[in-house]
Amino acid sequence: MGDKPRLSVASSTGLKNVAAINQFKRLYNQQSISSFSNHEDTREDRIELENLLGTDQLEKLRTQGFSESKVLDKESFIRFLRHTLNRGNDRDYEELFECVDVTKEGVISWDKLATYLMLKLYDNDDREKASSVPNWKSGKNLMNAHRDSVKRIQHMDSFNRYISISKEGTVCIYNDEMQLYKTFKAGTESCKIRDLWITDFVLMTNVNKVAVAYTSKELIIYDMTSKLELSLAYRIVGIDSTPYCLDYWSDTENPNDAILSWGDVKGDVHAILFNSAIIALFERPPQQTNNAAYTRVQLEDIENGIYKNASYLTYHAHAEWTRQIKYADHLECFISCSTNTKTALVFGWMDKSGLTVRVNYSVRIRQLREVRNVVEINQGLNSFDYSRNFNLIAPPTILSVDNESIFILATAGVNYQVSLWNPFVLSKPNGILRGHMRSVLYVQFIPSRGQLLSFSKDKILRIWDVQLQICLQRLSNIFPRGPEGKRSKKILLFISFF
Repeated sequence: MGDKPRLSVASSTGLKNVAAINQFKRLYNQQSISSFSNHEDTREDRIELENLLGTDQLEKLRTQGFSESKVLDKESFIRFLRHTLNRGNDRDYEELFECVDVTKEGVISWDKLATYLMLKLYDNDDREKASSVPNWKSGKNLMNAHRDSVKRIQHMDSFNRYISISKEGTVCIYNDEMQLYKTFKAGTESCKIRDLWITDFVLMTNVNKVAVAYTSKELIIYDMTSKLELSLAYRIVGIDSTPYCLDYWSDTENPNDAILSWGDVKGDVHAILFNSAIIALFERPPQQTNNAAYTRVQLEDIENGIYKNASYLTYHAHAEWTRQIKYADHLECFISCSTNTKTALVFGWMDKSGLTVRVNYSVRIRQLREVRNVVEINQGLNSFDYSRNFNLIAPPTILSVDNESIFILATAGVNYQVSLWNPFVLSKPNGILRGHMRSVLYVQFIPSRGQLLSFSKDKILRIWDVQLQICLQRLSNIFPRGPEGKRSKKILLFISFF
């Protein structure tokens, strides 16, 4: 079936149980495949596979045809299909039997039949993917009030709106059609408007808040009001180095469990772990009156345990600026990257040490491991993306399967390469996607389609098939070109949108 290695379908996908029928059904719905016979046979009345053996017939064949005996000879197999199917003839059934019985043993088992069917579907799906090209709608210019580079754009699910913030502090709110709805300024009392410089922001979705990082070495957490305005809630000060990138995670089953993490220009990784985020991120200190407009939080106080509902951890990860930080909850680790070769990709693993029961809820206690995984990549990385439960027909060798979870990591290299990684085996990448002629700035998975987007410094967007590791489409000359080495705000808005 080609040079590509295939897993034993009967053992790897569990075709011995009823769940296998769902796998067949998903494949049948995606495509129409010709019959089992040779493709050279071009008879117009050739029976198609989905008409010859549908999911109902396969289930009946598995439960009835192979129920009394683990194997069927040719005569029994043809007799059962003749009785079960309304279409086809003995020649079609005989050809199917011979295709399955490649060793000419004269008998076939359900495992052999299922493996043959799945491999046929895999090959047809591969051909379908290789020949399919995404269709793009014509681009449109979006009105915005930004006067400098856009740091990020995110969707606010609770308000059904998009939000973007630029370097100079302009906040833009858009509706679902990406039409400008509202604009205003975000600022801090520690510096003048002309000196304001926002490095990043992130939505804290479970508590309707926005965390913003400033070059004034502070993190400000705003409440997003019902009028879609930012109201200052917490001001975290006492940070030694300028925060450069932010990430926020919250537990879907326990919204009180949340983590705000950031990387700074010294290459360090920091995280604040909240255990009662819904109630309050930080308890108001006794020295602050209840009439205070916001709560001022010293990072040192969090580290010293002054706040019972928050804890702090940090570690040195990179020899240069931390370009991106992300907490991967299913891996229980922090992932960060930099443009330094020796410390391009760093995994900071966590340990769950148990639960502490509070009133009406429990708190997960986490501790940072002493040992971290450091991956050396030539010239370092600009960014990465991590995905779980990737929607692929068959799990390829680049993925890790654990309790029905599929983990995959993609990195955007300064060396023009996009690499695919198994986060549990970091000795070398399991796939390298080549084609970019300049440094790759961003990568973004589309899990539902099994695809990956990558964008390079020369304004080239590529769409990759992750399973086949081939480029499906290359888009160029559709993005505005700015000064060399600088990022156009429209480009950042486009990339952030994906």
